[in-house]
Amino acid sequence: MQAENVVQSQTNIQIVDGDVVTDTDRAARRLHVRVKTRLDGEVGRLRLERPGRIPVRWSRSGRPVQPPARALGIEGHPLDGDVRAVPEFLRSLPRRQLMVLGAPGSGKSVLALLLAKDLLAAWQPDEPVPVLMALSSWRPTVGLRDWMIQHVRESGGADLAQALFDEHRVMPVLDGLDELPAPLHSLAVEAIDTAVADGLPLLVTCRAHEYEQAVRNSGQYLTRAAVVELEKVGTADAVGYLQESTLAGDTRWDPVHEALRNRPDTALATVLSSPLMLYLVLTAYRGRSTDPAELLDGARFPTPEAIESHLLTRYLPAAFGPLSDARFDAEQAELYLTTIARQMNRDETHEFAWWQIHSPVTAAAVGLAFACSYGWFLSLLIGPVLGLASGLVTGGAGFFVHMAVREKRIQVHVTEDVLHGPRGVLRRYAVLAWLSALLVGTLMGAAVGGWLSMVLDVPSRPLLSFSLFVGGAAGLAALFGSTWGSYLVSRIWLSLTGRLPWRFWTFVDTAHALGVLRQTGAVHQFRHLRVQEQLSGGRKPVRRSVYSRASAARRWKLLLPVLPVAAQTLVALAWLVLAGALSAGNGIGENLRYRSGDEPVREYEFCETACTSTETWTWRLPPGGARRTVTTPDRPSGTAVAQWGGSVAAHGCPGAAVEVTLRPGDHPSVSFVLRAGAGVDALRDVARLPEPVHLEGAPVTITLRRTDAESCETRFSWTGPGLVKDGMEPVRKYFGLD
Repeated sequence: MQAENVVQSQTNIQIVDGDVVTDTDRAARRLHVRVKTRLDGEVGRLRLERPGRIPVRWSRSGRPVQPPARALGIEGHPLDGDVRAVPEFLRSLPRRQLMVLGAPGSGKSVLALLLAKDLLAAWQPDEPVPVLMALSSWRPTVGLRDWMIQHVRESGGADLAQALFDEHRVMPVLDGLDELPAPLHSLAVEAIDTAVADGLPLLVTCRAHEYEQAVRNSGQYLTRAAVVELEKVGTADAVGYLQESTLAGDTRWDPVHEALRNRPDTALATVLSSPLMLYLVLTAYRGRSTDPAELLDGARFPTPEAIESHLLTRYLPAAFGPLSDARFDAEQAELYLTTIARQMNRDETHEFAWWQIHSPVTAAAVGLAFACSYGWFLSLLIGPVLGLASGLVTGGAGFFVHMAVREKRIQVHVTEDVLHGPRGVLRRYAVLAWLSALLVGTLMGAAVGGWLSMVLDVPSRPLLSFSLFVGGAAGLAALFGSTWGSYLVSRIWLSLTGRLPWRFWTFVDTAHALGVLRQTGAVHQFRHLRVQEQLSGGRKPVRRSVYSRASAARRWKLLLPVLPVAAQTLVALAWLVLAGALSAGNGIGENLRYRSGDEPVREYEFCETACTSTETWTWRLPPGGARRTVTTPDRPSGTAVAQWGGSVAAHGCPGAAVEVTLRPGDHPSVSFVLRAGAGVDALRDVARLPEPVHLEGAPVTITLRRTDAESCETRFSWTGPGLVKDGMEPVRKYFGLD
């Protein structure tokens, strides 16, 4: 085969054996190969054709849910047949669009899968490639057309997915309209009818009651699709399928065959009219040591519901039994799948993704990581009191932010190019988590190091070491708070408590290979919804998809995965700034107590609400007079003091001036002059200590002297008389500084 390039432009066109081949043609062929390979493997894993297919028939739906036959161009068209004839029937329809309805367990999803497989087997290059898509993951925040293009990318058409869709080279096979939340059914019908062009092949599956209800409530229906409904499996067909699917000479099934032929109105016959239950009964009683005749025991199984419940209970032991070559025994598998089903039920979805794995312990672990990280180094630097407060603030923020974000599940946005499945997405988020942790660690280490270098003359080597420790602790907390970190913590805890396996992905792959789970993009689903309901203990309404809202994701695509870490880190950083400011400039106050000398008049202002009462000392100074008062700290301690506390003011006698001298112990005094009618809100602004001093119980002397020649009396008052302890003393001690 030879090819000659004739045009080299935005679209590469070649002539191969006389035929024009474009980039879109090559993309369609690649898509066909990848989709066919995947679906062939899926059919093989599910044993859907071993030894043959379940004989399910369909006929035209009698429900008021479709256009008149004249509008569809199907007058006189045969509208019944076997499911194996669906591909030919679909091709024969003038508009080539079909809606397949059925009861729960009637085989709609299997029909969609086998239809796609049959169309792929007979595919020609000029035909559209059928791509199976699970509608349960669609939400109206994403246009249906964009959502289908994304699925084409995931299925193997990443390079030219939009072109393939625009040129009608893709046939959407939309499975499970009923698995959407009920309020979205009519919206989905309208979106499908708008997004899929006339003449483009289409197949949609849905439960019959749900589709009829959506059409009745909204008036929306597929205007170009014929509607058929799957029938129950006939008794003779069920017996024939059971005989074809068991070994010759296997007499275990003879009583079942005889009962179905002679008593078609029994509970067992009713149950086996469902393709799902017919599949489950073969799976449950595949082992030669089992006895399917027990299903005929009317006392044990009086109703169809009792038989269905029993088959669902036997399904997993059979699927993971000795004949399955499973790496996990049936009891373990049931426990693990129960955990998965309950988490899906909790989130009100039919989809399961790795980021859904969550335990309440995780929020506590995230909060503890933040509390230990930030409380630890502040305790080392400043003391246990502030360290404990920091742990409570940052740990509480980490806990509540995690819980709030987890509840809304807005921490995850699955990128549009998830071509590598769930584990590919997991690896992306792991990289993002480590990058976020590195960024937070660098930010915190630089912030603490920069603050210490500004307020203290710390040698560079100890400062660098401490900054690295701080950054490492903060980065570790951020790693715990990330989407990937939370998943890892939850998975480890659930594995320790025996609710998930340590080899989690091996188990998921095993369940997928055995047909218990199916994969759709980055998520998994139970292949049979009834199995999920049985394991979870009930069924909650489906309200949401595990995927984040794409409208928000488009605007905040890079922010969404790091949203919890960003919120938690901002709270921690704000607290660090506050703690640093308190320590560097506003330490804990220490009140003064009168000891000797000229005693001031003391007045108290009491609060009526929850606040601290204020004390004011006042001295009267006659013309040319002076006062000398000796005080001591109220509760002497070994902590140094860094500045004077409170505010001062002079009153009366215009033109008067008071010289104030304050002497802490034997240390140098500080002086300033205050004129009458003036005040200073912060005494530290006019009487600054050159450096922190240790009083060690020594007295503090206050000397007041009139320096004016006025003949009237003036008053000097000091509100909140006291000293402020040196908040940075513990930091200096930690680094060995004077």
